[in-house]
Amino acid sequence: MALSWGGRRKLLYAAVAAVFGFAVMFGIYRTFFTAVPTCRDGAQNGRESGVDCGGDCALLCQAEARAPVVLWVRAMSGGEGAYTAAAYVQNQNAGAYAPDVHYAFQLFDGNNLLVAERTGTILLPPVQTIPIIEPNIDVGNRTVARAMLSFTREPYWLHAREGDFPALRTTGVLLKEGDGTLLNATLVNDSPYGAEAEVGAVLFDAQGVALAASRTALSVDRKSQESIFFTWPDGVRGAIRAEVIALPIAK
Repeated sequence: MALSWGGRRKLLYAAVAAVFGFAVMFGIYRTFFTAVPTCRDGAQNGRESGVDCGGDCALLCQAEARAPVVLWVRAMSGGEGAYTAAAYVQNQNAGAYAPDVHYAFQLFDGNNLLVAERTGTILLPPVQTIPIIEPNIDVGNRTVARAMLSFTREPYWLHAREGDFPALRTTGVLLKEGDGTLLNATLVNDSPYGAEAEVGAVLFDAQGVALAASRTALSVDRKSQESIFFTWPDGVRGAIRAEVIALPIAK
């Protein structure tokens, strides 16, 4: 039986209402039950390999991250009553960095008794070898026999994105004797923006044992270079080579 004009109008209204209701319900379902995964939603979803870590997230999962390795650590006399503690640390997470890494140097005497402790924080950038240097550690009238470096909190690691860190390198490393031991080098910034850097210098003997270390911080303009100077006024006997490593500081 054919519908009257009024019946057809009621049917049209019902259809429009049904479509509208379906659209509303679909929107609610999509919002609350099929939300696009993010790295801050407290759940493992998308391509994440853990809760809000791995995959497309900046944060590396702890199960995937590898702890930094201490290659060597030394305590070096820096004059009467003072020592410099230095270490080389290896970042094993290619393309990742760890901000605010807490560390502690501990200096011990020949009886394995603690002489002094120095704590600090450092950003471990996405470079393989990282010097950590702490000068002027007061030891009073005691003699230091060995040093230890430990990380006092577990670092968290982030993927470095393009442009996060400047492209820095050192050239022209020259070690010479004059009024003490002198070390010159050049810090080159190949990035299209200015950069802040911390530069560590270590002097070695013929057997590769670290004899002295120092650090400095400086700024370098975009596509530019700056001269670096280190001086040990009392001289460093036996030093035959030097390594100068620039640590880029995140923007």
